[in-house]
This record gives sequence, C-alpha cells and structure tokens, in this order.
Amino acid sequence: MNEIHDMLSYLLPLTGAICVIVLTYYASKWYARKMGPLSGGKHIKVIDRQMIGKTGSILIIDVEGVQYLVGANEQSIRILRQLKDPIPVQSATSGTKPSFRAMIKPFLHKEEEHE
Repeated sequence: MNEIHDMLSYLLPLTGAICVIVLTYYASKWYARKMGPLSGGKHIKVIDRQMIGKTGSILIIDVEGVQYLVGANEQSIRILRQLKDPIPVQSATSGTKPSFRAMIKPFLHKEEEHE
C-alpha cells in the first residue's frame, strides 16, 4: 500500500505538468491564429528581411503589389528604392515548405567533402 502511495505521489505532479504543457501549446496556437491577421496585414507584407549589424535590417516590403527596399534601424526607417521587378509573393497557405531532408542536404554534402 505504501508503494502505491509513493508511486502516485510522483505520477500526479508529472501528469499535472504534462497537462500544463499541452494546454500551453494549444493556447499559444489559438493565440497565434487569432492574432495572425493583425500582425500580417491585408495590404502590407514583408517579403524578405536581412539583418545588418545588431539593430539594422534591410527589408523588401510589398504594399498592394508595389515593392520597396527599406532600411530600418532603432532610430529610423527609410525607403531606399522602389523595385522595378517585383519578387513573387508566396502565400502562407500554399504549404510549399521544404522538407527537413531538403534543408539539411547542403550541410550533408559539406561533411562528405571534408572526410
């Protein structure tokens, strides 16, 4: 009887921690889905971003089909130029994410060259 009591004293907190983790996961998915349209915008999309230094970055922004190259840092945001040839915008719902194997393939070839 004492062994069952000891086992339950370990299993109940473990089960509670697992439930909290699972609930947190689903709550974060719900929150991301709810806040998605506010963070993405209907008319403005960030196509690409490249960090330059600690606080600066260069962005390609699409505003209703017109794309701009933008420089941004902590103090300012500046339009550097309007792009003549727009970059195709991929929708987030297209589901064309590369597979894990395709993502690590370049690294695997580098390791084979070193051996």
